[in-house]
Amino acid sequence: MSLLSLSNEVLLRNIFSRDAISVTDLQSLMISCRTLYNIIRESDELWRLKFIKRWGNFFSQLPNNANNKGVWFERTTLRCKKAKEVQKVVQNMSSIAYPVGQSPFNVIDKLIAGPFPIPECVQNELEEIVYDKKIRENKTTFHYARDALVKVRISILDKKWRDFMAQPESRMSLFEGVALISQWSTMEHGKLQTCLKDLGTSIENINKRVNKQMAEVLCASTAKPKKKAEIILDLITHVMFNEMGFKLLPIMYGFHLHFSCIGQVFKRKEGCPTLLCAIYQEVARKMDIPCELVYCKKWDEEDHFAYRLMNNSKLLLRWKDSAGSEDDSIYIDVYRGGSLKKSSVYPFLKEQPAASVNSVLNEMVGSLTNRMWIAYDENGEEMMRNDLLFFVRLECSMSPRNLNKVVQYADLCVDLGIQLDDAIELLQPEEPDFSTFYDVVCSASDTWERCISELNKQKAEITAAKFVHHRLSSIKFSVGLVVICNYKKWGRNFRKPCVIVSWNVKFQESSEWKSKVGSDDEYYDEEDSDEFEDEEVEEDEEAEEDEEVEEDEEVEKDEEVEKDDEVEEVDEVKEVDEDKACSRTKNAVPKQDQPYYHILMVEDDEHNPVQHKLNVPEASLELLPAAVAIKHDSIWIHFERFDGRRYVPNAEKRAQFPEDEAVTLSLIG
Repeated sequence: MSLLSLSNEVLLRNIFSRDAISVTDLQSLMISCRTLYNIIRESDELWRLKFIKRWGNFFSQLPNNANNKGVWFERTTLRCKKAKEVQKVVQNMSSIAYPVGQSPFNVIDKLIAGPFPIPECVQNELEEIVYDKKIRENKTTFHYARDALVKVRISILDKKWRDFMAQPESRMSLFEGVALISQWSTMEHGKLQTCLKDLGTSIENINKRVNKQMAEVLCASTAKPKKKAEIILDLITHVMFNEMGFKLLPIMYGFHLHFSCIGQVFKRKEGCPTLLCAIYQEVARKMDIPCELVYCKKWDEEDHFAYRLMNNSKLLLRWKDSAGSEDDSIYIDVYRGGSLKKSSVYPFLKEQPAASVNSVLNEMVGSLTNRMWIAYDENGEEMMRNDLLFFVRLECSMSPRNLNKVVQYADLCVDLGIQLDDAIELLQPEEPDFSTFYDVVCSASDTWERCISELNKQKAEITAAKFVHHRLSSIKFSVGLVVICNYKKWGRNFRKPCVIVSWNVKFQESSEWKSKVGSDDEYYDEEDSDEFEDEEVEEDEEAEEDEEVEEDEEVEKDEEVEKDDEVEEVDEVKEVDEDKACSRTKNAVPKQDQPYYHILMVEDDEHNPVQHKLNVPEASLELLPAAVAIKHDSIWIHFERFDGRRYVPNAEKRAQFPEDEAVTLSLIG
């Protein structure tokens, strides 16, 4: 029985709409004959169902254009096309970015070029890839998928920020601003990035509670504006701070998500003052009680000491009766559990204008970034590096014409060697701010040149990585092996597991691969470490014997001995001392004509593990009988997976060292 013998209704409702028939199946049927093409192409409801089935999590982001004929067929076709493009780009990213390990922004920009919903389609497809089990098996592909996802989100949120900041102040919403900050702070969290729809649902839940209690207050609907506002604000305070348990987060709690992520505030019921004000203000706005932001330099004695110490003023909300006088204002203090205060408490605020949303958001992000700088710069917390970079970049999106911020971001990019192409683009603004000081412009020019220079070095590294390394008989170890690195630091001997990334026949200077773990370290052979200690003991004994001999010679020495003989004796002693010094240090200083290896190593630290990329001599390495995993951020740039015995090189690494995999397998047995 032919499909064409069935009615269109039966085909569409009973066959083509089945879950077993995928979008790809429908596309294949369409090219089989003209009749099926017309039947399937013109059934927009069928395409809507298939779209929801395949990309249901993305469905809510699309506008409702139910009256537009063929819209779902077009959306499905576009989504499939972008899916293929994204998958191809991710699969090929390592071939164009190895060994730098960063997705170029020009590739990302080309991928998301176009109006809504093209960037959102790309973002959604990358989220699907990141959570795909088969993709996650290849850690290199997974690394580039995550990196591309973050950069797509930077581009999308950057545009959202520019649109938000371009609005008139009267239309700006603090809640919308902190929601964008929340999305920015969670851009590395895959599908767990803050969802604006979820935030809206949380606000609605608070409003429902307030409305429910408001219905029980008989006079609320008939009261005068000030009385009604006071009743509603009092109910909001009761619901948020008493029933739901919202509270001020202790300022010393330094983890940034609790200060920047409003989703965490709804979850944990505690947050910084700005986020609590944003929630309160949004709930009040939906109750037709508009509240404005105002800074107060007077602190109450009961306010948290740390907040008073670290902030010049505190943020309050103020409701003003449009029909009344300034004395009818009501102030809401989130520092004190949302307590309502009359204008008589703050008489000095009567003439003070409201704080702009822009200034409050910049104050929040600036404070947060300063805390990260302290953690990263002064305390050396490397784990804070990416978070710091993201938030400095956020400051650039919020103030794109602030050249100081852009230079700060570009300098950080140069120091870290990442996102240089993005920094270069930001340093060339479309609308330069001519009011910027001359020294800042000069600094921007110098930083731009440094970015260009560093980016050219990275391009040279990518080109050099295409060179094939054929093994020589003198090379002992191979790429992918987990070995022990022996080194001396702070006068102590250390043995740390590491993984070999590459090798050279002899020492080659590199700015990326350091030759030392610390400023006073040395590499040593494991066998030589005991010899050093024995030599120290022997030298001490010889020194004592020499002192005794010299004392006897001074007592018995004849005054008639010529000075020339004395000079000769001194020279002989000096020669002996130099020989001892050479023998003492010859094993500590590695020969540069022996093979050298690039390794990834992590020095364990409970709070701040230090990751190293080192260039070490062969003599300092020894094979580790039982391999262990190395938790280094750069490891998946070079390897696909860890199989329990060794790291399996990815395609680019295999092409660079074609004979190493066989050697690795022979060494581990």
